Amino acid sequence: MAVFLGGDAARRACRLVDMYRDWEAVIGAELAGHVKPLGHRGGELRLGVSDAVAMQEMVFFVPELLDRVNGWLGQNLFDKVQFDLIGSKVSLDAAKASRPVFHEPAVVRPAKLGALVGKFDPTSPVARCYEKYVRFFSGPAKRGGGRRKAKTDTEAKRT
Repeated sequence: MAVFLGGDAARRACRLVDMYRDWEAVIGAELAGHVKPLGHRGGELRLGVSDAVAMQEMVFFVPELLDRVNGWLGQNLFDKVQFDLIGSKVSLDAAKASRPVFHEPAVVRPAKLGALVGKFDPTSPVARCYEKYVRFFSGPAKRGGGRRKAKTDTEAKRT
């Protein structure tokens, strides 16, 4: 909890988030095309690559990567780099996905609604439930204002 309230750990965490978001500016466009940030643990920076050949090539760029990252952070925070194949992992510099949009389904009023009112024993739970079901489609709601008019089955099929 102290990380969120302030201190050196909080400033370092915020700086790391900024680094992950500006990854291309931190290490350069050429390297950013091959290496994506996956996170960190202690003094180890975890980076993702697309394939094993790129992983082998990036081993030769470790000193340069560490210089650029630590230079951007203004402190020697990382001393090692671990490369992983990205696969299905999402890198930390990826754009955030938009939230899905859910549509409220149209209320469809059954064509023969209310035909069974009065045919059940009025004290039975089934009769009370059916009467409430009929009221749902015919009258305004008791709470939250009016209810929009429901379409019948045949009207819903036309639209």
